[in-house]
Amino acid sequence: MSGPPKQLTPKQIKFAQLLVYGIEGSPITKTEAARLAGYATPNPEGTRLTNPNKFPLVCAHISNLRDEVRQKYDITFERHLEELGNIRDRGKKDNRNLAAAATTEIARGKVAGYYIDQKIIRHGRIDDLNLDQLYERMKTIKEKNERLLKAKEFLAKESSEESGSDYKEQTVKKLPSPQKKSDPDSTS
Repeated sequence: MSGPPKQLTPKQIKFAQLLVYGIEGSPITKTEAARLAGYATPNPEGTRLTNPNKFPLVCAHISNLRDEVRQKYDITFERHLEELGNIRDRGKKDNRNLAAAATTEIARGKVAGYYIDQKIIRHGRIDDLNLDQLYERMKTIKEKNERLLKAKEFLAKESSEESGSDYKEQTVKKLPSPQKKSDPDSTS
């Protein structure tokens, strides 16, 4: 096996769009997005497609779509927190039920990617590490995410080269072959 695909497929593009934009503005799960994109086994596929080590181009495309949404609707983390605070304050003053407004603002945050369902199983504590161990851990994390960063750079470069054509045409571009590294944690 020569590694992950070097181009985005139409199913992957549709999955990314469904995951970011949802259905009629409502966020959906990875499994639902994979099912609607046409994958036969949506539960594992939805999770696998968002793994930057296995599908860096898909993850980069999702990230780019989320960046576009943030820019289009001017959603920033600070403004999001400010709006949630305003809703809370209005609810305290007026004694009205502002659940709909709060739900709407939370949905905006989800679309922007500020709410991510993830479970982390920790072994040990960061407080127990010395400075050298912390630097080594940060280096390991950076190396694991290098493929995602390279894929984002590749997609950005390709879209800037296509400035005359519409990116939404979903033209499939080839990614240079990644350099093979031995990863002791890899199961493949």
